[in-house]
Amino acid sequence: MALVTPTTVLELSAPTKKFLCPLSANQYGIEFLSFVIQDYESKKTIFEVSRDRPLPIDYASHDPRDPDSLRKINYELSEDFLKLPKIGTRLVFSVGQEAVKGFRMIERHYFRDKLIKSYDFEFGFCIPGSTNTWEAVYAVPPLPAGLVADMIAHPYETSSDSFYFVENRLVMHNKAYYKYILEDAGAQCKSYEYKYEQKSSRQPAKAQAKGAKSRTAYPDDKADAKASSRHSTRTSSPAKAQSKLDDHVWSKESDYI
Repeated sequence: MALVTPTTVLELSAPTKKFLCPLSANQYGIEFLSFVIQDYESKKTIFEVSRDRPLPIDYASHDPRDPDSLRKINYELSEDFLKLPKIGTRLVFSVGQEAVKGFRMIERHYFRDKLIKSYDFEFGFCIPGSTNTWEAVYAVPPLPAGLVADMIAHPYETSSDSFYFVENRLVMHNKAYYKYILEDAGAQCKSYEYKYEQKSSRQPAKAQAKGAKSRTAYPDDKADAKASSRHSTRTSSPAKAQSKLDDHVWSKESDYI
C-alpha cells in the first residue's frame, strides 16, 4: 500500500473507495471511548455515543465477516446540525503503552462526490497509557439552501472520511454516513433536546486518567498548531484548526494565507 500522508488526503476531492490503511496500522493502541456533538452556543447535546450509550447495530450494513465494517458509522442528526453557526465536539480516547507524537486528525466531508467541508486539527503529544479529551470547535460554513435541502432529502449520501496521523503516518481511517432528520416546527422542543435532556446540562468531561490531557482546537484561532503541540503543560493550548468557505468548500489550504 502506497504511503499516505496529510498532503495526500488534503488533495482528495471525493470520498475514498476503500480504506487507506489496514486496521493493523493502529500500532499505538488508540481507542475511542466516547464522542459528543453539541451546539457550541447553547451547549445542548445533539449526538452522543459511548460504551454506556452505544449506537444500535445496523445489520443491513454491518457484516460480521468484514472487520472493516467496524470502521463505518451511520449518523442520524437533526437538520439543525446543518444550520448552527458553531458545533462543539468532545472525543475521549485512550492510548497504549507507547507515546503518541504529533497526533493529528484531518476530516473531509462530502455530499455525493463533492467536497463541502474540510477540517484539520492537531492534538499533539499523548503520554503512554493515558486517557485524553480532545475538544474541537467547528465553525460551520453557511451552506446554500439548495444543498442543505438535497442533503436532507438524500439520506446517507452525505459522508466523511476521518484520517488520523501520528508523526505524519496514517494510523486510522474511519468513514461516516449522515442522515438528517427534519424537526417538527410545532414541537415544544427539538428532537435532540428530548433525547439528551439529562446529559446536556452536564459540564464537559475532562481527561480521565492521571497524566491525561485535554486540548481544545478553535477554527478561528491563528496560533501555530505545531508550536502549541510542543507545550508540556497539562492545560489546554489552543491548536490551529483550519476551515474556510471557498466556493462552498472549507479547506485547510485556503485558510490563513
